[in-house]
Amino acid sequence: MTLAAARRAVDRERRVCVAEREAFRSFRTAVARLDGGSDAPVEPSTARGGRAAVTTARTLGVPAGQPADASDGCRSVRDAYRRSVLAADHVGDDETLTEHVAAELGADLARRVQTGPMTPDLRQALVDRTGVAIRARESFVELLGREADSVDAVDGTCRRLRSRIDRARSWERAAAGVPLDAAFEAWSELDRIETHLDEVATDRQATLARHRRSFAVVDDDVTSYLYGCRPGLATIASLGQRVTDGRRAIADGVGRAE
Repeated sequence: MTLAAARRAVDRERRVCVAEREAFRSFRTAVARLDGGSDAPVEPSTARGGRAAVTTARTLGVPAGQPADASDGCRSVRDAYRRSVLAADHVGDDETLTEHVAAELGADLARRVQTGPMTPDLRQALVDRTGVAIRARESFVELLGREADSVDAVDGTCRRLRSRIDRARSWERAAAGVPLDAAFEAWSELDRIETHLDEVATDRQATLARHRRSFAVVDDDVTSYLYGCRPGLATIASLGQRVTDGRRAIADGVGRAE
């Protein structure tokens, strides 16, 4: 995978994650409004640092001024989940809803949302655990931002080093043998490039280690999850091979010099 393709993969994953975050925010606000008859927005008790969407009792199909009763509450929760979270994932049948809620919010809440009744503690549990799902996506969006910065940095540096390698090896196109002074200068330049490549690889490895520490839940390897490979390190390794090839060409050229 090229670094350009890797960047597109990061951007695509970020769009999906942001859509899911916004869907959960909408669902959380809908649940927080379940007992309301007022059009005033209500902030859930566990909301921290996020934008809570404004909704009213009407978005749950409850007439303004009339609170939903316990028998309608869980149906309203299911409807709100379909309109927000399942819509973002493009799924929607009842069986998938139960499985989805179980995976995101817990099997216990999935059962209670299906069977009812709606109680204040169930409402609060839904709000609280939805907040956890939101914060997980906020953290992953931040990680994807760091990954995008890392991919961009590796790409920019590798482009510059690739040009330097090409210039250092430009003598290979000459018909005559390589002069010794040109060979020694090319070798020294390849040494400097190799040192720079080592620094880029070390920085990239450190970024991947930070990814693993901050978001180990994704198969313990964010790059495998995103790409199925390690495109940054692969690009660096390919340039390292070009440095090795350049040294070999110099050694062969000097050996043939008269």
